[in-house]
Amino acid sequence: MGTLWQDIRFGLRVLYKSPGFTAVAILTLALGIGANTAIFSFIDAWLIKPLPYPQADRLMVLLSHDTKKGLTGWGVTSTADFVDYQQQSTSFDQLVPWTAWAFNLTSDGPPERIVGGRVGWNFFQTLDAKPILGRAFLPQESQPGNDHEVILGEGLWKSRFASDPHIIGRQMKVDGESYTIVGVVPGKFQFPLLGLSNLWTPIALTPEERADRSGAWFQAFGRLKPGVTQTQAGDEIASIAARLAKLYAGTNTNQTTVLSPMTYEIGKNEGAQQVTICMYIVGLVLLIACANVANLMLARATRRTKEFALRATLGATRPRLVRQLLTESMLLFFFGGAGGVLFGMWGMQWIESAIPGRVRGYLVNYGQVNMDWTVLAFTLGIALLCGLIFGLAPAFQSSRLDLNREIKESSGQASSSSHGARLRHIFVAGEIALAVVVLISTTLLVESFVRMVGSGPGFRVQGVVTAEIELPKTGYPSDAQIRNFEEALHARLLAIPGAQSAAISQFIPFGQSGDSTSIHVVGKPPEPAGESVDAMDTAVSPEFFSTMQIPLLRGRVFTPQDDSQSPLAVVINQTLVEQQFGTKDPIGQKLEVGDKHTTFEIVGVVGNVKFFFLAERPRREIYFAFAQRPARNIGILVRSANPASLADAIRDAVWSVDASQPLSAVRTLDDRIREQNSGNSIMTRLVGFFGALALLLGVIGIYGLMALSVTQRTREIGIRTALGASPRQIMRMIIGQGLMVSLVGIVVGLIAAAGVTRALAFMLYEVDAGDPWTFAAVAMVFALIALLACYIPARRATCVDPMVALHYE
Repeated sequence: MGTLWQDIRFGLRVLYKSPGFTAVAILTLALGIGANTAIFSFIDAWLIKPLPYPQADRLMVLLSHDTKKGLTGWGVTSTADFVDYQQQSTSFDQLVPWTAWAFNLTSDGPPERIVGGRVGWNFFQTLDAKPILGRAFLPQESQPGNDHEVILGEGLWKSRFASDPHIIGRQMKVDGESYTIVGVVPGKFQFPLLGLSNLWTPIALTPEERADRSGAWFQAFGRLKPGVTQTQAGDEIASIAARLAKLYAGTNTNQTTVLSPMTYEIGKNEGAQQVTICMYIVGLVLLIACANVANLMLARATRRTKEFALRATLGATRPRLVRQLLTESMLLFFFGGAGGVLFGMWGMQWIESAIPGRVRGYLVNYGQVNMDWTVLAFTLGIALLCGLIFGLAPAFQSSRLDLNREIKESSGQASSSSHGARLRHIFVAGEIALAVVVLISTTLLVESFVRMVGSGPGFRVQGVVTAEIELPKTGYPSDAQIRNFEEALHARLLAIPGAQSAAISQFIPFGQSGDSTSIHVVGKPPEPAGESVDAMDTAVSPEFFSTMQIPLLRGRVFTPQDDSQSPLAVVINQTLVEQQFGTKDPIGQKLEVGDKHTTFEIVGVVGNVKFFFLAERPRREIYFAFAQRPARNIGILVRSANPASLADAIRDAVWSVDASQPLSAVRTLDDRIREQNSGNSIMTRLVGFFGALALLLGVIGIYGLMALSVTQRTREIGIRTALGASPRQIMRMIIGQGLMVSLVGIVVGLIAAAGVTRALAFMLYEVDAGDPWTFAAVAMVFALIALLACYIPARRATCVDPMVALHYE
């Protein structure tokens, strides 16, 4: 230990005496390690740490599976199937239904729309969530008529009820009905599948719902009993599903239910693949940084050969020299790791600040992404491991000494061995190869994002403000009342000063919800049993297409005459025409829609639009006239030259029709699109930075190699010049050497990238993972930059004075 402390003290003095080298090396390592630390902190929180529930590995999600089509979807096949699983399964302590919900609060303050969920009575008990006030739901509260209890989130309790400690037992209006507050759960309680929830009510299935096998409107999860494995529980559920398929062939044929760990399903929905790809990229950047530092250490060691020779002459063995040099290397990487912690903390804060608030609730362990002991251990471990691995080569190389030659040198700067030069060339070629892989990967991702944003959603986004309303059944039990509300609201919206146009839509583009329905073209052969053609559907007012500026391709759009007394009409999109009609004119054709096979006439064809993500492929879409198919979910769209001033005016327009109706999600379409694509945007900026960093480190590597080469070959260059070599020949020699190393790295990098980029194919939009133009452009950029990096040292070499060079040694 005494010798170790001696080595550490000497290593610190050596680093202190070389401030330029030390600063460059530590900064290079800090950037590489810091990027890895920031990304790993999210890997740790989202993928490594368990869900924030006791024994989270026993939580299983139930997924419906079509055995014929091979399709798996969220939720059980039907409500009745779930009841059968509850009654017949013996593998679970609890099976819990749940669904996301939005509630209208109309008491204790202005109307407000609250995001929450409807859940089984055993929801909180199964997740072991303890209320900070009151209690969880009781079994009897899952019965119709006894289900008017509500549990609040701590955030809602504080913001709307001023943290009233006597809140339990108090009545509040939810969706126009009276509910009793029975509990308050802590703000740290999180169920990522429900987002930022603040209010929960129990699910109470009616006898009709318990017998319904046509579908389910909720999802389900369960907690396995101790000792029961996922395989055992899955086999039991599959056997129950098989019995149901025999008993109810009309609805359950080819239908089963499979189990998946909740940890996996939540992680899969949170961009786990994207953050994993980022981890691979920053790992390559770290390797580039380490190779760069190793090269600097090799170059620096050539200036210390006199020191090493004297140590060896005085009795230092080769292992002793290796240990001293490794200690210096570990110190350097340790300080790089310390700097990486600072860069990592900054990176974590930047990433978290870039995540929109509405998205954060869906991220498991959000708010717990921090520099904890796991992340610190990762940072320290990766720094010391890299220091050990990348310090070995310089240490062993520097300890290989020819004492007779080194002692005879009159200068402290001995020329390096050919073996050391080859090693430096290998490091630089490897750096460039890795940098080429990183830059190609990041270029493809950035190009994909640019194309995705440039593709547009199919309508004019700028200037449109949106809002949402959910009309309760208590106040609007009939379609006629919904129509009256819509007509009155539309008139108020058009009267807003500055409003150019206004429309109503059941679902707003880039909102949080949507729906689909089965369709069949009248006159075509029916689909095979158990199969159907689906299309996204929404009900819209006649002004929807003009307000959104969606192009009309054929026929007409809706008019005020398409009311409840007129023949049923639909407008379809171009994709549906291409897939169902081909070259045949669809105008006037009939469509059977939904399970009841209601017949509609096609009156118009409009352009394709994107309703959820910019990266989505064109899908089949149909539009109903709102007057013919009214919906309680009402989306408001108002176009104006000054959209920022419309929020209060829209709220006043709604309250002038019904003062009890809360308005939610009041924001522009621009904001909605940015929010939905925030993950891609964040990743694009990250990988863009990593690509630029890889390019910079590659340039530094080749420049450093050539600058050192010129310094070490000063005498040789002087002799060549004295013997008649022209500046052009000297420059060609230096540049040729550097370009050869660079070209080897570029070729190796291109070959490696051809395989690596295949893993990115799932993330690319209208970009081929093997895009030859991208590969060629990156290779050209590196070749040009390498040429420039070689030119500067080569230019300096041509200025060497032969007389000075001959006296150099």
